[in-house]
Amino acid sequence: MRMVLFSIALCLTGCGDPPPAERGESGKATPPSAPATPVLSDDAGQSCTPLADDGRKATVLLFLMRDCPVGNATAPEISRLAAEFTPKGLRFFAVYATETPAEIKAHRAEYALSLPGLQDPDCQLARLTGATRVPEAAVLSPGGHLLYRGRIDDRAVKPGVTRPEPTRHDLRLALESVLAGKPPEPKLTPAVGCYLPVP
Repeated sequence: MRMVLFSIALCLTGCGDPPPAERGESGKATPPSAPATPVLSDDAGQSCTPLADDGRKATVLLFLMRDCPVGNATAPEISRLAAEFTPKGLRFFAVYATETPAEIKAHRAEYALSLPGLQDPDCQLARLTGATRVPEAAVLSPGGHLLYRGRIDDRAVKPGVTRPEPTRHDLRLALESVLAGKPPEPKLTPAVGCYLPVP
């Protein structure tokens, strides 16, 4: 099977207002102990803070791009996971690095992605989580700490080679562990696909 070279990819973000700074006894703002919460924009131009603690059990960032065949092949599974786990207390965001708001909307419509689409042109979330590929998932705790990063499943074996069906659903297993109050195992899995344009 001919190898297919993949290029650019995208990053992922979330919506919400950033949490207020905590204040010490002196009344001065003290630095938060959790990682910073980047402020991004969704495909409607609204400000988003993907890692804001809104009481959910975890935030799932899915790095996508409109012209990555591996990412597009996983779109149905991404939609299934978002539909199943959102009511259970998780929140999902699809993050794009190079697409315009119109392109994000068109991609979400074409692949029936119901999760919010966000712009991250500086790849802030990819750098924060260590993501390098599309598709790749990052699951973060309410405090913004990484719980899982890696592939959605093992359908893609290597660039240009895929299985008809996955044999392991890594992201699903990670999410089930989070809901059970257990750390995902493994915490990291290798993602196969297009490269994110991480600076």
